[in-house]
Amino acid sequence: MALFCKNKIYMATLVRRAAKTLLFVALFCVFACVIDTSRFISLDAANAFASWLHGSANQENHDELWFFTDITLSLLCAAVTTRLVILICRKARGISQRSA
Repeated sequence: MALFCKNKIYMATLVRRAAKTLLFVALFCVFACVIDTSRFISLDAANAFASWLHGSANQENHDELWFFTDITLSLLCAAVTTRLVILICRKARGISQRSA
């Protein structure tokens, strides 16, 4: 019986971690689709970044600033939103457990 309870706790922990990971990946994909940095980063700024990074700006490297900013903002937004969702779920679970 003790072995069953221990495996049950381990599986619950595994499921929680997998759910958090899937939530983060889903939110990252949503934010990656929603965030478009080409709207607020000008072509001149992207070319200046490419010139600073590579020494010249050409067709292959002028969009790296947009890419890096997209990824960074998507990761940041997904991490913050994941933490907020987890916090809200914990608060809601705590409130529902107290009232029952």
